[in-house]
Parts: sequence; C-alpha cells; structure tokens
Amino acid sequence: MTSLSRALAAGLALALTATSVSAQVVAEKLDLSVVQKIKDEETNRSKVDDLATYLTDVIGARLTNSTGSRKANAWAVETFQSWGLANVKAEAWDSAFGRGWDVVSYSGRILEPWIKPLAAYPQAWSGSTLDAKGKPVTVTCPVVLLDIKDSSDVAKYAGKLKGACVLRSAPPVIGPEFNQEERRFSLEQLLDGTPNRATLISTIPGVPYVAPPAAAPGGRGNFAQFQALNAAVGRMLRAEQAAVILSPSRWGYGMFLNGGHSDGRTARDSIYNPIPELIVAQEQYSTLYRVAQRGLPVRIEVNLQTRFLDDNRFPTNVTAEIPGTDKAGEVVMLGAHYDSWHSGTGATDNGAGSLVMMEAIRLLKTLNLPMRRTVRIALWTGEEQGLIGSRTWVRMHQAELPAISAYVNVDNGTGRLRGIWDQSNSAAIPILQQILSPMQDLGVVVVKHGNTGGTDHLSFVAAGVPGFNYIQDPIEYDFRTHHSNLDTYEHLVIDDLKQAATVVAWTVYEIANRDEMMPRMAPPAPRPVP
Repeated sequence: MTSLSRALAAGLALALTATSVSAQVVAEKLDLSVVQKIKDEETNRSKVDDLATYLTDVIGARLTNSTGSRKANAWAVETFQSWGLANVKAEAWDSAFGRGWDVVSYSGRILEPWIKPLAAYPQAWSGSTLDAKGKPVTVTCPVVLLDIKDSSDVAKYAGKLKGACVLRSAPPVIGPEFNQEERRFSLEQLLDGTPNRATLISTIPGVPYVAPPAAAPGGRGNFAQFQALNAAVGRMLRAEQAAVILSPSRWGYGMFLNGGHSDGRTARDSIYNPIPELIVAQEQYSTLYRVAQRGLPVRIEVNLQTRFLDDNRFPTNVTAEIPGTDKAGEVVMLGAHYDSWHSGTGATDNGAGSLVMMEAIRLLKTLNLPMRRTVRIALWTGEEQGLIGSRTWVRMHQAELPAISAYVNVDNGTGRLRGIWDQSNSAAIPILQQILSPMQDLGVVVVKHGNTGGTDHLSFVAAGVPGFNYIQDPIEYDFRTHHSNLDTYEHLVIDDLKQAATVVAWTVYEIANRDEMMPRMAPPAPRPVP
C-alpha cells in the first residue's frame, strides 16, 4: 500500500463520519474550539518541563513507601492544591504494604583476579553489610557460583557458603545489536502490527530480544516449582550465612536492570536484616562467573548500607478532582503509577505518565473548561509490586465504581501517544475513534482492538469499569530506560510529553461531556489483592 493510501487508511481508522457510525452509536459532539484552546495552552504555557525537572532531579526515585515516594506524594498534594483542584488527598491504603527502604551508601571492588571498582547497585529491600554487633562494615569475600537446577542440588552447598559472595545464577546471553533500534512506530506497525507492551521488543525490527532469566536457577517452565525452588535457595543462603548475593543485570552496556531483593517480600514484612544483594553489570558479572567456573580465585569487597522505614507500613495514593456540573455524580478518571524503581530517578517509568496526567488536569483546570462529569486524577503507588495501589483503591471504593464512566492511563515511557487500546471493549471503538479524530495532526492515528497489560488500567477493567491504556512510541523504553539506572531526566522527550498531555486532556474533556457514560463490559473473575 502506498504512503498516501496508508495515510488515508489511518484517517479512516479514527475519523469516522456521523453517517458511518450512525447505525452503531450516536455521533460524538466534538467542540473543536476546545481543541485549539488546549493546544494553545500547552504549546505556549506548558508546565511539563518544570514538573519533570522537579520530580526527577529534586525528588528522584520513588520506590514504594520510600522516603522519595513520600516526598513525591506530599509534593503532588501541594501542587494540586496550588492549582485549585478540589478534594485533594493522599489516601492511605487500608492494608499494609510493609517497610519502606532507602539506599544510604554503596561501594565495592573486585580484588581478584584484578583490582577494579565493582559496577553494581543494591536490589530493593537489601540488607546492610554489618558485623556481629550490627555495626557497618566492609566485607571481603570469596566469590562462589551456584549451580542449582532442582531441589536436590541445594544440599551440596551445605557448609560451603558462610561469608561467601554468591553468584546467584548463570549470566544471560546477550547478543550484539546489529541494527539501530526503532524509536517510533511506523504507520504500518500501528495499522497492521501489534504495538503491545508484552510483545514490543519482539515486534520492533533490529532490537534483539533477551528473554529474562529466572531470578534463581531452575527455569520458568513451572512457576510454582520455580517459586518453591527460589524460596528453598533463599532459606539455604540465610542458613549458610552467605555474605552477599550477586545477581546479573539482564541488559548489557553497563546498565543495572533493578528489581526487588530475592527475599524482598519477607524483608518488607519482617524486622530483620536480609542478606545484602547487588545487581551487577552484565559484563562484570559474566567475567566473574567465567573465572569462577575455571576454579580460579575470585574475591570482592563490598560495603552496603541501607535503611528500613518502620514508622509507617501503609503507603498512599494521591487523588484530586475538578467537580462536574449537571453530571457531577459521575466521574472520569485519568491516572498513572507514580512509584518507580530506585537506581535511576523514575523518569520514563513512570514519571512520564504521571507528569502527563498532572499536566492534563492542569490544562483542564487552567482553561476552566466546563465539564459535566467530575474529573479525578490518581497517582498510584505500588504498581511495580503488582498494581497494588490501584487495586487497593478500586477495592476500597467499590461503591463508587458504577459511577466511573472511564479510566485512562499512560505508562509506556516518554514516547508520544499514537492511539489507544479498546481493551476488548468493542463498543468503545467508534466513540474513541471520533474523540481522537482531531488529534491526527499530532500523530494519533489508531484505536486498536485487543488488550494490553502490565499497568493500572487492568485494576479498573477487572472491576468492570472501562479502562484504557494509550499506545506510545517506544523511544528507548523497553531496551534502555525501563527499570534501569538510565531512567533519568535526560531520557525524557519533553515535546512528546506535551503532545501526550494535550491528547489526554482532550480525551478526558470529551468523555466527561458525553450524554452517556462509556459502554461497559462484564468484569472478569475477581483477583485477590496481595
């Protein structure tokens, strides 16, 4: 198909005329003068960059219930209040998440086979290197690699790991990148492909896909068996009094792909000092592994100091509103997860989505646009640990769910919005196509039928509330910044965030002013909140 015909097809994908949809839905009443007001405000008086620099450079990382997360919530409340939003609150969960955690300091060196700084970073909820009296100390330890394929291999390490720095698993195999990665979706990919978060890496030409290794030896085929083996290895390491756990980053080029301590859930719940655990740059980890495989001596030294926050185990979600007019009892929600991992500053995951939503509601409030339904913004905590914050909020506010017309979400990095998923809600497609049609000049060209996952709209979909996640250009998200130490302000594309805020503000405005609520689907089977 030619580029011209592709462009026409894209236009048709969004700009359905009243005639073409009249047999299915009532034509949407689009106020195009509002489009121009939103675009003008964002083009000429945007606050995105100011918000971005403060959130990422001043507040920084926002691991759930950490000091940074608490500061970010307080700043969001103060910001929303300064904008004149109503019902601003930092609402505590009704169930405990566990202790907060901060990094205080880290230093490490390779001592054998040669001296070199150890390129590593603490895993979340890692313990500290302490002496027998609980005082901070630098530990020097031989490096031992684990080779555990099933539970029968655990016993062979009895009496061999006390004071050792343990290589937790074999390093991942990462192939070379022969082609430059795609930064934006082509029209063909948007119309014919499936730019789904779950398949993004494998569908972008030139990006080598590296399957994530198991967090412990034993494979991923049977998840229950994997979890049981992982727990058995953790118990063995504690019983044997290993000094430090070393895990490989599954991304190369010196990137630390962070996550939680292998004993993190227990560490959050219980007052004890977990074994210090470091994520090690893939290149160094692989070197240590190969030398240890030869039976040659490998030694490192580590000083890691962390802090657990025992004062409050109940994180908060931040919400604020613009009250509606004649349909004020009904609500349109926009949201994003506000928490992040800790080695970067949470810029693209998901400072970007949070900033977009903050700017979108600022646009609506600043322009004083009349909206029939109440518009509510939510900044979620605990997404990285399993959508806990949004799932908890949905459970706590079940009585309000029938009045929520829709929830829209941004959580795929810094890229500009290119469309939206219907989340298998086919009745929503012609509505969203019409609403988004004035955004074609900003590159929004498709409403995709199907599902995308891994983020907070799923909490609403599971409860029967129409939930939608936007399609975004990948930029560097799933192969550079996502969960890594490179997730910083430098990797934000501010113009893309401005475009996204414009699109979200317009979407929310139109949904808030529809005569009818968005069509609903029957919710799937309920899933328990951890």
